[in-house]
Amino acid sequence: MAFAVVGLSFSAANAASAVNATKCGVSDRSDVQVNRKTDTVTVRGDTSTTGNNFYCYTNIPVTAGDTVTFDFLGTCGGGTPRVYLQFDGGASAGENTFDSGTCTQLTSNTGTVTYTITKSGTITAFAEIHDSDNGQTTYSNLVIAGTQINF
Repeated sequence: MAFAVVGLSFSAANAASAVNATKCGVSDRSDVQVNRKTDTVTVRGDTSTTGNNFYCYTNIPVTAGDTVTFDFLGTCGGGTPRVYLQFDGGASAGENTFDSGTCTQLTSNTGTVTYTITKSGTITAFAEIHDSDNGQTTYSNLVIAGTQINF
């Protein structure tokens, strides 16, 4: 089975399981849009803030070496696109996919990110972020350690 979202595709074989995003929030309702029909999240930048985000709480056990992957519409650069991973309820330092992940620009405004998680623990929350500029990033097909996140 394959899914197509705004010109991007995802094979169900890529994810071992799927969970629906729950207990989610946004930094600014006017700058974040969740589209459950297309299973995408668009986060707009805002120069009056340090950036905007869409966040959800999770409970996904991970082992160092597991991966995080997602597709995006937007550009690579300046801390965007980026997914922040919170470990163990914030008791230990989190990880940013942009810090050492591979952002691959597929065409002028689409791409994919693959990030290798560096430590073991439980991902208790994640945030999709667009830093402080007037652009935007649309996220789709988020998979954390084999678990597909449905928005």
